[in-house]
Amino acid sequence: MNISSVKLLSACVSSAVLLMAVSQNAFSHTRLTVPVTKESSSAHGTTTTAVNIPHGCTDNPVIGNVFFLPDTTDATVQTSATDDFEAFETPDGENALTYIVNPPFIRLIKSNEVYSTQEFILDPLQNPIGFWAADGSLPAHNWVGQLPVKITAVAIQPASCARSVTFVPAIANICVMSSMAEIDGKNSDDPNVDFWTAPDVGTPYDAPSWSYPASYKVERDVLGNPMPESCGDGVAVRIIPSAAQMNRDMPITVGGQQMWPLP
Repeated sequence: MNISSVKLLSACVSSAVLLMAVSQNAFSHTRLTVPVTKESSSAHGTTTTAVNIPHGCTDNPVIGNVFFLPDTTDATVQTSATDDFEAFETPDGENALTYIVNPPFIRLIKSNEVYSTQEFILDPLQNPIGFWAADGSLPAHNWVGQLPVKITAVAIQPASCARSVTFVPAIANICVMSSMAEIDGKNSDDPNVDFWTAPDVGTPYDAPSWSYPASYKVERDVLGNPMPESCGDGVAVRIIPSAAQMNRDMPITVGGQQMWPLP
């Protein structure tokens, strides 16, 4: 084997190892199976996706899940010149409806393959924005659970400069029925629960960094809904649950009694 062949083989091996590392990191996170969709004003524009749960909390199985989208009435809105939000700002006087015509809601797809009980999480207007699931167990290792859901179509405000709007759902994989005092959202090795939420919201349910939360991105239909010429390249918009919503919607309550975190 000549030197050129050795160099080529070495480069291929290095690329494969890097790709494997990136892939394993991506697959190890709780994400939506379909995280990107086109905007639509049609009632038929719903997107079928699922909450993908790849592992438990350390060696503990996942016995329950909480998932909800931002309540756009008081959600935090961030904008960025770049899609990766490496740098972003929170514009004063703007809210989610500055950039979207309508908020997304969910429709549950009936399934008991992982959990036999599911209940909607409703916003103050009684619209379904999420759900919790229980009465089941996903092994800690070598199994993947998927909780199917439909997300209704979202239209982007025609007058806005949003080229895309990314919703950041709040997700918790519950492994142990523990009290709030036993939970540490900043600990990535917490055996009680894995939080896949936005950081720095100001709640006990915040994840350690922006590498944790999943995302649901709505891309602008640049032909059917072009940006105003004054927008230039436009902005990427990110919408995340407020602290008030996190504290309201994350706990699981049954019949008026809080079941998790344990009171």
